[in-house]
Amino acid sequence: MSGLAEWPFTPEMHDLRHRRERYKASRLSLTALGRAIPAQADDFSLHNPIHRWWGGTELTNDRLWRWGPVLIAL
Repeated sequence: MSGLAEWPFTPEMHDLRHRRERYKASRLSLTALGRAIPAQADDFSLHNPIHRWWGGTELTNDRLWRWGPVLIAL
């Protein structure tokens, strides 16, 4: 996403009317990457690699779980 006029969003923004109004008036749009991902022309995991431990399990990009196409047998 791009086009956010006022950031980062913070709790103090509720108290500063000019910041809150600029934030709400932002005109958001998708970046080139944001359009390419749902079109399956790019893969977000290539731009945001994962390597961390979670509950004793090592998470990496090597074995990412993915949704696949829905196959319906008629």
